[in-house]
Amino acid sequence: AYFISQIIGLFLTDNLLGNISFTISALTTILTVILIDSFFLPKEKKFILFISFIVLNLVFFLTFTPLFIEFINGGNIFYGVHAHSSIFLDKIIPRSSGLARTALIILILIEFFEIDFLKKNYNIINFIKILFLVFILLFQSRTILFLTTIVYFFIFINKNEIKIANLIKFLFVYFILPLVIFLLLTSYNSYKKFHLDNVDKKKISFTKHLATKKITIIRTFSKNDISSGRFQDWKQILKNINDTNIIYGFGPQGDRYLINQSASNGLIHAYACSGLIGLAFFSIFSILVCLRFIKLILYNLKDNLKNVLYCLILILLTLRSVLETSYAVYSIDLIVFVTVLIFILDKKINIEDIKIKYFR
Repeated sequence: AYFISQIIGLFLTDNLLGNISFTISALTTILTVILIDSFFLPKEKKFILFISFIVLNLVFFLTFTPLFIEFINGGNIFYGVHAHSSIFLDKIIPRSSGLARTALIILILIEFFEIDFLKKNYNIINFIKILFLVFILLFQSRTILFLTTIVYFFIFINKNEIKIANLIKFLFVYFILPLVIFLLLTSYNSYKKFHLDNVDKKKISFTKHLATKKITIIRTFSKNDISSGRFQDWKQILKNINDTNIIYGFGPQGDRYLINQSASNGLIHAYACSGLIGLAFFSIFSILVCLRFIKLILYNLKDNLKNVLYCLILILLTLRSVLETSYAVYSIDLIVFVTVLIFILDKKINIEDIKIKYFR
């Protein structure tokens, strides 16, 4: 209903009619997932997760590998990357925050597969996890760094007894070690940059790369703006919505129609694209999903890591929608979000079940 409601605004404004492709793609994804949920058995549905894992890795490494090679050779840092690529048919490659999100989802899926298939390869799996954590640090997305901390907090609680020794070991493997590797890589990048620029080594530092001309600025913002320009974008979008557009919005990509920029917020994107009608549908859907995964994660804490991991993916994408458009638009977030939903919708947990488990 949310995506269908966007079509109304498309025909009532001068927004590009071609943007209807976003709605069609989103509806196709949702209907495909509904068909999967209806016709496949629970064990067969897990194969969809495996396919998703492969596709996410393919998209991630096709984008990340050339950037990493450039970085190792003294090129730009990852933050702020906003470029076109022949690999993606000259379309803009996923931005640093999007790549960080993909890396974190891959990490959660690795945890999921480790439960059933990879327990015997403990050291190899840990090495892969550390690498992806280093990748997340390289992308420097504050939102994903915060969400990674939340995800691994829940993973620690579910996989370990609450002891100081276990906490120290966990922090060393999943926080300190990735941070050390990250610092070594950035130092090497600065060293290579020094030789490329042929300048006094004392004048070069990692932070100097932020000013490189090769990075395209995604949005302009003041130095002290902690939102990286998002607050200003939100105010501008809300200011431009008036009259009948309050009810129907501006159609798919309505935020870009108004400010030539992503709203970087799921609710504001929904409001810009589909007005109050679509915003109501999107909000109700999000609230219902939140209530479901909150109850599920509370009930399965320490007992069923798989169900907790499903919930962590949904929590990650829901919280990301506060500072990014996330699943409010046709994207990797939406595809992953609705795919994971089919694994929790048949798990009926109510408040009484939680009370019985913890208080009786």
